[in-house]
Amino acid sequence: MLADKRSFLTPSSPPLDNHLDEIVEASEEILGLVALLKTLSPTDSKRDEYEGRLYGALTHLDHHVKPAIKEWDRVVDRMPED
Repeated sequence: MLADKRSFLTPSSPPLDNHLDEIVEASEEILGLVALLKTLSPTDSKRDEYEGRLYGALTHLDHHVKPAIKEWDRVVDRMPED
């Protein structure tokens, strides 16, 4: 399997590309939320909302990391030895 020009990795697969896209999106959201939370005081009324969104983004990341690793291994295992 060869990846198209938008793929992060070669070789790749549509499921792996999808998981990697989701990982990038979740990672960007996590970075933004962490930066935002660092600026808020512990008593800020919005803190609970942003902490909840951070938890959601972390679980979303976890949901895509494990299958990405599994799919990555599958793709690599199917590659010719030479």
